[in-house]
Amino acid sequence: MSTLNEIYEVPIGDINISERNVRLTHPERDLEELADSIRLHGLLQPVVLSGEYGSPPYDLISGQRRYLAHARFLRVPTIRAVFAGVLTPTEALIRSLVENLQRADLEFQDTSRAVTALFNEMGSVRRVKEVTGLSIRRIRDHLLIEARASEKMKAQLRDGKVSAADVKRALQAAQENVEKAERLLDMMIELSPTTHQKRRLVNYGEADSLADAETIFQKAMKPHVERKLVIALTDDIRNALERATAAKEMEASDLAEQILSEWLLSEGFSELVN
Repeated sequence: MSTLNEIYEVPIGDINISERNVRLTHPERDLEELADSIRLHGLLQPVVLSGEYGSPPYDLISGQRRYLAHARFLRVPTIRAVFAGVLTPTEALIRSLVENLQRADLEFQDTSRAVTALFNEMGSVRRVKEVTGLSIRRIRDHLLIEARASEKMKAQLRDGKVSAADVKRALQAAQENVEKAERLLDMMIELSPTTHQKRRLVNYGEADSLADAETIFQKAMKPHVERKLVIALTDDIRNALERATAAKEMEASDLAEQILSEWLLSEGFSELVN
């Protein structure tokens, strides 16, 4: 019986891309560069397959870009692989999601599709948390955007024009009126409001459900008196914060505010965390 500790040379032709592989967005991006890197340094991380070695065909669980680089550019007969054993469809989806999340380069939309599929199968946010390690807040954000955002909004997110936090704020400010949310997001792209102004979009939108997108945006953009706290961070803390914002898909200011709010609450200095 094969184990994850054993690495095998598996024929490329014996591998199929699993329908439960979560990486659907831009799997072919920069494949030639990846192939060049593999030529120079070798394949540092084997792909993960379901099934048992010696009983092809095998389903590719993670490592789709590494597999495609081998198949299309390296023109070699085999690829280094480990086996996760025979998996059910749900187990394969969980494995693919977790493997790709640990690489920290999975597209938000791919994560959203996988999280939504797991939630639909398991019926519980907490159960999805247990099997993926994602926070409840992050799971709910993925469910919200996958269910409520329009294809246009998802494309803007996928193309890097807006962040997941921007899409969430637009939906909240528009009270899930998709047309209004699209307009708010368009204005965010065009006018580049500050993080504080984006937060005020939610406040004004939720306070007046009848206000149109332009009115909400104009109110949020008006000058406000704000107190800014500037903190000098060491290189180690700054690098850790950058890794955390990428992993949690949050803006640095939002994450810093959350960390500070939770600490003040836990130490008894605050009774309410907004």
